[in-house]
Amino acid sequence: MSAILFGFLAALANAGQALISKELTARAPARQLIGVLYLGNALVLLPFVPWVTWTWSPAIVGLHLLSVALMVGTAICVWDLLDHGTASAMTTATAMSPIPAAFAAALVLPEVIEPLHVVAAAIVIAGVLYALADAFGGLGRWGSLWRIAGAAIGTGFLTVVTTLLGDLDVGLVETYVVRTALAAVVCLALFPPWNVARGDLPRLLGRSVVVTTYFVFVILGAQSGSPVVVQTLVATTPLFVLAVESARRRAAPPVRAVVAALIVLGGVILILVA
Repeated sequence: MSAILFGFLAALANAGQALISKELTARAPARQLIGVLYLGNALVLLPFVPWVTWTWSPAIVGLHLLSVALMVGTAICVWDLLDHGTASAMTTATAMSPIPAAFAAALVLPEVIEPLHVVAAAIVIAGVLYALADAFGGLGRWGSLWRIAGAAIGTGFLTVVTTLLGDLDVGLVETYVVRTALAAVVCLALFPPWNVARGDLPRLLGRSVVVTTYFVFVILGAQSGSPVVVQTLVATTPLFVLAVESARRRAAPPVRAVVAALIVLGGVILILVA
């Protein structure tokens, strides 16, 4: 139940950060925001660093570095999608993440996989593919496809790596601060924030608090239960984002998006009864 609860709370926080992130793409180049935001994310939990026990080994260092690579690659894909589509389209894209999460978990954590998990993940990916036809027109179909795949694979694999770190007794603060700070350094070097205005820093820090809350719930859920369950609950994010976008527009959401969201919800229900 803890994985289900934390996964649901993560979905709510993820919806909030997606809506905020879409607004930020109108204020600065999307990729230039990544490093600044990762740095802000790390700062949120930095005050807790002196009060936790740190655990190190070659395996842990390797998993931290793998986490950084996944975070950088995923962020590039996600922010490119966000720059060319709506917040609901981007979150629907990442709803594919249960598929790679199930695949990775089956390889390294076979005890947490149930047959219905795989069925549910297949339903989710069907909904996503249906929803995202022509959703990111500026990227072209091929450009959209590889970014959607990268976002889903990176998100799913990162959750499984988080579980592996927890199995090695790496705590929440160490898991989050180490990988996020290193990812910030890499992204700041790759995409210097020349066009990010200083006046936007309070807004960026607010977004960092929300996204850190999301990652904290994902880490807690992944390290207390099945990463597939957590990632599939996070796949409900588009439902919340669609509701907010529709309320802002004072219009019903697109039928295609609603159908896709309902298919995603069907996959989640199968996960809950597995």
